[in-house]
Amino acid sequence: MRFEQHFRPPDLQPLVAPGSIAVVGASENPGPGLQVLENLQQLGYGGKVYPVNPRYKQVLGMPCYPSLAAVREAGLSIDLAAILVNRNLVLPILEEAARSDVRAAWAFANGFAEADEEGRALQRRITDLCREQDILFCGPNCVGILNFNAKAGAYSAPAPREIVPGDIGMVAQSGYMCIQVANANRGLGFSMILSAGNEAVVDATDYIGYMLEDPGTRVIMAFIEQFRRPERLLALARRAKELAKPIVLIKVGRSEMARRATVAHTGALAGSDDVQDALFKRLGLIRVGDLDEMFETSELFTRLGRRLPGGNGVFAVTLSGGVIGLLGDLGEELGLRFPDWSAPGRARVQAHLPPYAAVDNPLDAWGFGNVAEAYPPCLSAAAEEKEADLILVSQDVPGGMAPRQVEQYAAVAEAAATVYSRSGKPVVFLSNPSGGFDEQIRGILDRAGVPLLQGTREGLRAVDHAITYKAFLDGDPIPSPPAGPSPAAQEVRPLIGAARGALTEFQSKQVLSAYGVSCTRELLCGCAAEAVAAAREIGVPVALKVMSPQIPHKTEAGVIALNLSEEQEIHGSYERLLAAARAYDPEATIDGVLCQRMAVGAVAEAIVGLLVDPQFGPAVIFGMGGVMVEVLGDRALGIPPLDRASAAAMIEQTRAARILKGFRGSPAADIEALIDVLIGVGNLALDWGGRIEALDINPLLVLPAGQGAVAVDAMLVLKEETT
Repeated sequence: MRFEQHFRPPDLQPLVAPGSIAVVGASENPGPGLQVLENLQQLGYGGKVYPVNPRYKQVLGMPCYPSLAAVREAGLSIDLAAILVNRNLVLPILEEAARSDVRAAWAFANGFAEADEEGRALQRRITDLCREQDILFCGPNCVGILNFNAKAGAYSAPAPREIVPGDIGMVAQSGYMCIQVANANRGLGFSMILSAGNEAVVDATDYIGYMLEDPGTRVIMAFIEQFRRPERLLALARRAKELAKPIVLIKVGRSEMARRATVAHTGALAGSDDVQDALFKRLGLIRVGDLDEMFETSELFTRLGRRLPGGNGVFAVTLSGGVIGLLGDLGEELGLRFPDWSAPGRARVQAHLPPYAAVDNPLDAWGFGNVAEAYPPCLSAAAEEKEADLILVSQDVPGGMAPRQVEQYAAVAEAAATVYSRSGKPVVFLSNPSGGFDEQIRGILDRAGVPLLQGTREGLRAVDHAITYKAFLDGDPIPSPPAGPSPAAQEVRPLIGAARGALTEFQSKQVLSAYGVSCTRELLCGCAAEAVAAAREIGVPVALKVMSPQIPHKTEAGVIALNLSEEQEIHGSYERLLAAARAYDPEATIDGVLCQRMAVGAVAEAIVGLLVDPQFGPAVIFGMGGVMVEVLGDRALGIPPLDRASAAAMIEQTRAARILKGFRGSPAADIEALIDVLIGVGNLALDWGGRIEALDINPLLVLPAGQGAVAVDAMLVLKEETT
């Protein structure tokens, strides 16, 4: 996949904020034809509405037209045609819409590409027509659009009556997910909720692009089953970063790669979803696991705006030792940091607590039992701490509390509001159970603009997302892939151009060498005598390995011999290995036997590889050899192009980084050489990602600092079909 460097989203105003709507299939009988009209009334839509149905003269007191053509003949223009008929009538109505100069359309009906071949063919005809006639088309097979800020919509489900207009935009390919979000009663403020459906014409990236440019939308939520045009994500992510508009994403389908090269060892270490995760992180897209995490994260972003935490130092204040333990456990999982109090801060807090009370972070601010007395000064002291990037008030405020308790906890909320307004630092109020809030306390925090979150895990994840996103905004620009192939691409073209399947180790290393990856000293030999001569030239001890594209796993086939020094031993091993290869696979093509100098003196063994997701492209994989990567899953993925900083960050993500830096008296490894390998493998992926199924360098020996890193074994697997 090649990312688009520039993407200009279409002007979706006729679809998302139309000035006039024709409702095809309008009726006073219960059903979507009535529901759309009732929703428009409830929204307070100020544009023109034209019911269309040949069976009626009037619908809900409005003149009803027999067709779209009749509306046009009456001298009336139509921005959006809401089509509420069965699938067989959608295409004829769209053809009529094109003749009537309709600018946008939405079809509620299902039974198209998601159903059968007839439906797929019908949807293709709709796509072709709308693109030819320049009609913005939403759907089919979706519930439609709600635009609360514009008081407009074409929505087939009952619009929620309690929804609050706001600055969160939502797009989902699942219509039911839109209904769930709209009806969630979480109190989020939405600018619009858009159902994309089958995306025959307008897709999720179009909607995201529109919301990025919409001044009434500051936070974007997206529920995505499949990005139909993932090549647009780079341009969208760049624009989102320019505008500091977070995109909070649920991407479902954590499945294995459609076509993974099982012969490559690294294929067992990561799958398609891991590649997507790495890409989303690189682009600053905030991936969340479920709706609760999405709601709390979006609420936090919309409340904090640009007042995001500048680091991961959290000072938490609560009234419960049990909550302190919970915050510590969950916060540690996320990498949140609870710094110690400074000496002056500790003294300020201790003055308001009993002499026997511990001054820790998180802090139990119960004091002598008078919450209103102890809590405000403790919270103010926390905000004055240099290492406090964010102040977390962990206090349960569910509905149904006793009046006296509401009074006590309202004092906590007032203190949080005061610190938020005076300190300039982000303050987050977290009610640990999910299930709603006391309205009086919620009102105090809402008026002050303090985010009120619910659910300990979801709330802390939201805080972590805010910290990570601020670091992304402050970091380097999102890198662009190179405009053309690197010089190495031409050098390896004879090896990669027409090849299929697994290359031999010798061929794979030729490719890697062109991209700056150092490999072991080795010579390909055609007979035993050549192997003996090769050993004299490169030095002993040596390893002998049979090179055959049909025998990628040499140890399993018994076609490898290690630590050979004597000439007679090398000669005999050559003949024995050839016999083993013929016995293992009589049809295998034998390119020769590789005579390789045994590498010694490594600080650590690493695995470096590539996986290429069929939709999202390549990712570089790094991990240490042995149980750390096999059993513990201690590996990192990076999306090329990699620079030195991003490659170094990959290494730091693994626990193995401590070993590479020198552990318990062992020498430090040549991390700079390892970074060179990661960058070179990333460049290979950029040049040949469309041809590569997988790459496995295993092991890569990382030598002491200044001595380099050497690929001992490697396998490059090419796709059977070119792309």
